[in-house]
Amino acid sequence: MLNDLFQEAWKSLNDAASGKEHPFNFCTLATIGKNASVRQRTVILRGVTENKSLLFYTDLRSKKIKQIEHNSNANGLFYDPKIQLQLVFKGNILVHTDDEAWEEHKDKIDGKAVNNYNTLLAPGKPIKNPFSVERTKNLNFGLLEFKPVKIEFLKLKEDSNHLRARYKIEEGIWKQTFLVP
Repeated sequence: MLNDLFQEAWKSLNDAASGKEHPFNFCTLATIGKNASVRQRTVILRGVTENKSLLFYTDLRSKKIKQIEHNSNANGLFYDPKIQLQLVFKGNILVHTDDEAWEEHKDKIDGKAVNNYNTLLAPGKPIKNPFSVERTKNLNFGLLEFKPVKIEFLKLKEDSNHLRARYKIEEGIWKQTFLVP
């Protein structure tokens, strides 16, 4: 049963990353900011690798890049309200800026999506008019690869027989155990 839950989680993530409309399209990603403060934001799941890494896009000038460079530890939270499934990921983030993986994903950006990575000013900078953001030809695109080391699976059930499990990488193998919900 533990393996079935693990496979269910990864199938849902793969469905979301493949472009299907799915609640797991969105992830709350938490990183460590200055003074050890937790910084959270919603990101879009862009891919799942064969090695079970999660892929997200970002502007390389965003504050999260400095946070990740200082401390690569991160948590990710996915929730599907329809089936009441929560996945919490703990791991590390690697920033890709000019390699094969980065190039492959950069080439997928088209149309208006380019505007997410070509502003003159960095994300979060003050502006006077939100309808006249200046753009450049420079693409400040970064690929974030979240490498999980631990996953907690929680499925809530109406009869209160909730299912909770933990999956943890140990010596390259996913060890699994049930937890009290």
